[in-house]
Amino acid sequence: MPSLARAALIEFAQQQPPTTADVDQVMRALAMHERWLVPVEYARQAWGQSAFDQVIPFADRGPLAMLHVFTDPEAAALGGDEVSGDYGAPVTGVQLLQYLDPGLSALIVNPGSPREHQWYIASGGFDIAAGWATALLVERALANRGNGPVPVADLLAHRYQLLIDKEKGGPAQVFLPEIDGLFAVCFTAADRTAEFVASLPPAAQHLADVAPVDGRQLFEAVRSMGAAGLVVNAGSADQTALTEDDLTEITHAGATRR
Repeated sequence: MPSLARAALIEFAQQQPPTTADVDQVMRALAMHERWLVPVEYARQAWGQSAFDQVIPFADRGPLAMLHVFTDPEAAALGGDEVSGDYGAPVTGVQLLQYLDPGLSALIVNPGSPREHQWYIASGGFDIAAGWATALLVERALANRGNGPVPVADLLAHRYQLLIDKEKGGPAQVFLPEIDGLFAVCFTAADRTAEFVASLPPAAQHLADVAPVDGRQLFEAVRSMGAAGLVVNAGSADQTALTEDDLTEITHAGATRR
């Protein structure tokens, strides 16, 4: 059975023509993949990892302008002519995508494999790739929070999509059951935004827009507008409501980190 990441690539290749939603599905799958094989030397330089559960040796052909990675050992077995130096695993997709070296020309997934098993991200898309990594960090941190403190560091490090009401010309605000006051709405990633907009009545969908906002700016803006809180990923299975107290904690922590 192929890994979920490779399965997502195969499914994408079958879409004729592929849509933006199809690309989003692949990017989320790549970020969620937990067992990437990456060059050992690159992992050491990029994020300081030197220990691996598995190491696959390849001929050392010197530094390469592109970063070649593999979803699994089966894909690595087909890519020996394209790579250089030892490869180590497991590396998480969050780690890989969050720390892509801007000096590289591109990221190539599964070189040497059939075209439908490959993926290409040019250096101009590295910031988008990093956004998928930090989106997962936010989603997981909020899901695991329970009654614990707000995951301030993860929340501040991400860039969100703030829901805008075109008719009013400002941030949209919604009511939540059993909670007083209006809540602003934001999303961690494009697929969560699309899911929410698609759930709206057809007559209301054209009124919804989003604006990209850095974490620090987002939480300060929502707090200053007097909202009762902020809904992250409204309408999704991982919907989370941050209260006014949460926003105060986040903005105060953000101010001390400037």
